[in-house]
Amino acid sequence: MRECLIIGRPNSGKTMFAINFAGYLGVKKVDVTFRTYDGLITCRHYAIDQAKRELCGIALHKTRSLQSMVLNMPVGKTAVKFKLTDTCGVSEQIHTDLAIRKGMAQTIGQLRSVDFILHIVDLSLVQKDDAANKANIDYEFYNYGIARNTYIMLGNKADLVAARENLPRLAAGFPQATVIPISALYSQGFREVKTYVAKNI
Repeated sequence: MRECLIIGRPNSGKTMFAINFAGYLGVKKVDVTFRTYDGLITCRHYAIDQAKRELCGIALHKTRSLQSMVLNMPVGKTAVKFKLTDTCGVSEQIHTDLAIRKGMAQTIGQLRSVDFILHIVDLSLVQKDDAANKANIDYEFYNYGIARNTYIMLGNKADLVAARENLPRLAAGFPQATVIPISALYSQGFREVKTYVAKNI
């Protein structure tokens, strides 16, 4: 089974995207498998709204380990199963919490084994010189994804006018990336994302 990995900074909207994308594919309930950095595996069953209430939040690093769902994607006249994996957000700073540091390391380690990468960037936080900063974690993800050629960048919060105005800046800063504007909260742009995912599973 092929795996799509969702990566990005903390609070960029990764978990909300994962849950609402599952809902967009027609899922009413999801089984989420949690895999910690030390190999502990647990599974929980959620209704979509319950998953959003319990797994999403405004606190940084709400997600601290890999969270996977097996979903069906319509491809032609058939449905193909794939794994959609949410991750701990990664930042440039060395976090003081050991569990978060290990969660970040788990995210980076998982990059090597997946089939397709969905890189979420918060459009409201895009700065003019982001790509010029070689220490920028988004720049590192971008370079890795482009080298693998199994990668798209999702500009989240496109429902906000101020954030949407940063879309040309994001595209200019990361010129080799396919950039899709989305709203993880309102499921906007998901049709385009679905097309790319379908091609890579």
